[in-house]
Amino acid sequence: MNRTRTPEEAVDLLLEQTPSLETFSSVPLLEALGRVVGGDCFARIDQPPFDRSPLDGYAARHEDLAAAGPENPVFLTVTHKIYAGDAPKKPLGPGEAVQIATGAPLPSGADCVVAQENTDRGQGRVGVYVSLEKHQNCVFRGEDLRAGYLIAEKGTRLKSSHIGVLAGQGFREILVYPRPRVALLSVGDELCPPDTQGMPLPLGMIYDSNSWTLAARVQELGGEAHVAKRAADDGAEIAVELEKLLESHDLVITAGGVSVGERDCMPQAGKRLGAATLFHGLGYKPGGLTLALLKDGKLILCLSGNPFAAFMSFELLVGPVFRKLAGLKEPRCAQIQAVMRGNFPKPGPSPHRRFLRGRLAGGEVFVEKEGHASGALSSLIRCNCLIDIPAASQPPLDGSAVEVILL
Repeated sequence: MNRTRTPEEAVDLLLEQTPSLETFSSVPLLEALGRVVGGDCFARIDQPPFDRSPLDGYAARHEDLAAAGPENPVFLTVTHKIYAGDAPKKPLGPGEAVQIATGAPLPSGADCVVAQENTDRGQGRVGVYVSLEKHQNCVFRGEDLRAGYLIAEKGTRLKSSHIGVLAGQGFREILVYPRPRVALLSVGDELCPPDTQGMPLPLGMIYDSNSWTLAARVQELGGEAHVAKRAADDGAEIAVELEKLLESHDLVITAGGVSVGERDCMPQAGKRLGAATLFHGLGYKPGGLTLALLKDGKLILCLSGNPFAAFMSFELLVGPVFRKLAGLKEPRCAQIQAVMRGNFPKPGPSPHRRFLRGRLAGGEVFVEKEGHASGALSSLIRCNCLIDIPAASQPPLDGSAVEVILL
């Protein structure tokens, strides 16, 4: 049995075996939200595409307003009006003003805009009660971005802000990577699907939460998740099911059956399948007894059946694999340093590297103290990060610096 000591080493090994799905397609702009862009997206035009007014008022020349004040208005001749969508009719001359609306293009010769509340709002002739600096209240062509600006680099997950900027550049469709297709398979005779029409659970049975938690996480990350029918604790049956799932999915994730008990049959299923074992067992808790298999160029990642252990190993190991499949330029977990608030309740150092549930807020991380067992799932609702505790170290104390993995 190959043993990889750290999750970082495991991720390196997994990423070596993970291809990007380089089969791009163009999708309508709104459908590209949350997708990974398949090529660099550059600005096509300057934004804004012309000099414009940021407010309702009067376009003028600043030198004509030098003597203006609250008790000494300057009067200008209003030559015409410009609304948003209009083009200026003629240049602005000395002693002239143009009534202008927010977003309308500035006429040639104008170098400032007087807010209408600083005037008498005259039509043919307007009194101005303030002096302005040159270029005051002007928004210039290309002030936001210039043509050729890199809006989204290949491998970027598109956010709503990207969509807005791209729409402002006239994009209707965007080239994106395909959504990775991920199959989720829970293993265990004790599992019932969450669709038993309110019937009471038989003694000894539990509802399957792992498949649904992990499938939901796949969809949060932008993938297509398929929850397969629960597999019994039978290596031959599991091998047959895995073979089917590999035919139509880019990645298969299982939960349960990876430990060393009599009915933990995932290693046996891997052998029956003819899959290569990349590793079985990593140096962390909870969930270190993770099994990685490779079959015909596709990965099968077999996680613990304990809900939090499965979720944590998903974040540490499956997350990077998924992100590379999806085409993201940085597949590894995002990690920052934060200040610990509160103390972890378990005394003494652990011989194993541990990952604790935490809640990150404003550079401080709070340990989730309730429901910390590997079988507990409810505390994940309040959790937005994992706290990385090195092996053989004392539990971190209030005020100490800790490494945090963002979820």
